[in-house]
Amino acid sequence: MKSSMRNSLDYVGRFWPVIILFFMIVLFLARPEKSILDTVSYTEADLIGKQQRGSGEKALPYPVAMALVHYATYNVTPQQTQEEIMITANILSRRGPCNFLVYGLGFDSPLWQALNYGGRTVFLEEDSSWISKMTNDHPFLTVYPVNYTTVLSEADDLLNYVREHRNICMPEKNILQSQCKLALKSLPEHLYQIKWDVIMIDAPRGYSEEFPGRMSAIYTSALMARAASREQSTDILLHDVDRPVESKYSEEFFCAKNRVEAAGKLWHFQIFGDGSSSSTDFCNGSFTAKAF
Repeated sequence: MKSSMRNSLDYVGRFWPVIILFFMIVLFLARPEKSILDTVSYTEADLIGKQQRGSGEKALPYPVAMALVHYATYNVTPQQTQEEIMITANILSRRGPCNFLVYGLGFDSPLWQALNYGGRTVFLEEDSSWISKMTNDHPFLTVYPVNYTTVLSEADDLLNYVREHRNICMPEKNILQSQCKLALKSLPEHLYQIKWDVIMIDAPRGYSEEFPGRMSAIYTSALMARAASREQSTDILLHDVDRPVESKYSEEFFCAKNRVEAAGKLWHFQIFGDGSSSSTDFCNGSFTAKAF
């Protein structure tokens, strides 16, 4: 009986992305203003669909339709729970279309792309073979390879390094000029020029000591958020906070006072920029905890 119930729950869980997408589509189609199709460039499928419709009708955006098909036919349980997904869905509903940076490429990527329809969604992935597979299956995804220079086993040493080198590891407005070991400088240069409204960190791998861990992703995301103006905020979503590195590094660089929401293994931080001022650290009393 327990096995049967568990299988039923797993089966239902696979369709949470479809349910959430359907809910967002209802909101999209209910909007009184003109279709979002009129504000973005068309894919070939978008253009054909628009030509076939009357001028007053709204079409289901092609990436959204493809995401629905993907989740309705793919036999894989989402990487996040319903409660975790809804936090991001609500943020994108409020801020979208926006600039959305995602560390990690997974089975949930078409969902994030669809929920930010009309905005800029960029995925960063360390595994080149996985990039090839996913972009072949989902050619509308924008993905860039990233090279991490850290390993999880160095997490504590790197935190001590930051503590001892505050002069070079303080919030830096130009990441490419940073001399801090945690600064991630291997991204395409134009990505550093974008003000990211929402950042999700669900990669790189961090479940074994030889993997990169998320130290650089967390630190660099904090730099990006702090580089904005005082009026601009960045919503940062961090997954797997049940693990020591994710928990401790986020407390050090995102700050507990900026955590506004949590569900399951996901924490949501909202960080405002420093503007023209400069800070000597990220949080009051930072650089004090062990990470691993």
